[in-house]
Amino acid sequence: MADLKLLTERVVEKERAALRQKVEQAKVAAEDEIEASQAAEVAKRQQLKDDVEEKVKKEYVIKTNTLKIKKRNKILSAKQNLLNQVFVDTKDKLDTLDKKTFQTFVLDVLQNFENEKEVTLIFGEKSRNLVDTGWIKDNAPKNLSVRVSDETISKKSGLIVAKEGIDYNFIFDILVEELKNDILSEISNELF
Repeated sequence: MADLKLLTERVVEKERAALRQKVEQAKVAAEDEIEASQAAEVAKRQQLKDDVEEKVKKEYVIKTNTLKIKKRNKILSAKQNLLNQVFVDTKDKLDTLDKKTFQTFVLDVLQNFENEKEVTLIFGEKSRNLVDTGWIKDNAPKNLSVRVSDETISKKSGLIVAKEGIDYNFIFDILVEELKNDILSEISNELF
């Protein structure tokens, strides 16, 4: 019996050792699993953090660019308003030219037609009272017959020279508009 008891104790001890080994292996496996899970969680958190940082950076770049575009648009709008005001002021000045300056303008225009036989002048309503027929007769080129039309161009300043069915337009606001495209970039460069 002693042998049986000894044999039983050895079997039990062997089973306990095997069980302890299984428990130890299970413990190691569980710790490895926990470590792997923790590492995965840390990696996941880091990825989420990186994703959030990337998203914030992109949003920052977008907002910064949007603000730059808005600023540029406001500056361009202010410049455009300023340029428009320059042309409005120019038209206003031309609408209120003094008599002497307007007469000089008319003489310069008539010099362009001095080789013609006859022209008709149609004045803008705002300029009509700055010259009269007598002044034109005294100052126009000698070989040019100048007739002044009784017709006026409503709410305009300047004049139209009619010659053989062709109208040459010297109405100030139209002249300014024609020159506007030519000189706009030059004025922009000087002002800005």
